[in-house]
Amino acid sequence: MGRQQLALEPGTSIGIYSAERCIIDAIRLRHREGTDLASGALRRWLRRPGNHPATLLDLAGHFPKAQPALHAALEVLIG
Repeated sequence: MGRQQLALEPGTSIGIYSAERCIIDAIRLRHREGTDLASGALRRWLRRPGNHPATLLDLAGHFPKAQPALHAALEVLIG
């Protein structure tokens, strides 16, 4: 979910996560990494042009424990 392959050179690639997946992971791990990291990442993501909260919520649907917290954070930030 939210992972892409990035080719480095012929025959070598690495997996990287999308910004949306990173935000969801920050929210899922906020007890370990802190809520400031998760809320800051979400705020920066919302400021970037072309991002849609519905896309983020769709991906969060695959992570049931993160979805309520993400929904609540979006309600606060978007109002």
